[in-house]
Amino acid sequence: MTAKHLICLLIPLCFTSCQFRKKQPVAPIFQYPRWHIDEERCAAAKPGKVHLDISLASQTAQLLDENACVLVEMDVSPGLPGHETPVGDFIVKEKLPLKRSDLYGQYVKPENGEVVVARTWEHSGPKPAGTKYVGIAMPFWLRLTDDGVGVHVGGFERGHCTSHGCVRCPEAPQQKCWELCRPGVGVRIHHEAHPAPSRLDQPQPNAEPPGRARRPRPQA
Repeated sequence: MTAKHLICLLIPLCFTSCQFRKKQPVAPIFQYPRWHIDEERCAAAKPGKVHLDISLASQTAQLLDENACVLVEMDVSPGLPGHETPVGDFIVKEKLPLKRSDLYGQYVKPENGEVVVARTWEHSGPKPAGTKYVGIAMPFWLRLTDDGVGVHVGGFERGHCTSHGCVRCPEAPQQKCWELCRPGVGVRIHHEAHPAPSRLDQPQPNAEPPGRARRPRPQA
C-alpha cells in the first residue's frame, strides 16, 4: 500500500472522529448558592437587634445589625410562578429549629419509612391505606405570614425559583440568621437592590461545596 492510499484511508476516519466529538453533550454545571458570614460582627451583634433584607431582584438576602452593617449575606430561592413570594414589610411571627409543612409532604409507611406518595399536594383521592403523612422538613424556620410563608433551609440552584412561596436558604448562613433573629424582628422583601453593598461576587471560600449543598427537592 502506498503512502497516498494510506492518507486516503485515514482522512475519512479523522472526519468521523471529529463529528463524534462534536455530538458529545455538555453537562450543565450546577450553580451552588454563595454565602458570606462575618463571624466577628455576628459575635458582637445583639440577638433580636437585627433585620433581614431580601431582594427578589437579585435573589439574595442580607442580615443587618443596628448600624446597617451586613452580618450575613446569601443567595436565596423565592417562589415559583403562581406561588410568588409576597412583597412587603413583615415581622418574624414564629421561630422553630425544625418545622414540617402542613401543606406539602409525603405519605409514607410508618413501619419502615417507605415513600408511597412523594408529593401529597399532587395526589387525588384518599390517603393510601397503611400510610401516614409526613410534612417536608423546613430547618431553621422563621415564619412571616399566617398562611405559611417563611424563611428556611432548602435545596436550590442559584438563580432559580423553586419554592411554593417561602424563601429557601443555604444551611450555614440561615442557621446564623436564625440564631440572631427573634420573634418581632423585621423582614423586608422587595424587588430593589439591597441597602448595603454585596460581597457575594468577591472571592470567598463560602460557596456550597459539591456533595454537601442541598439539591432541589419538593419543599415549601
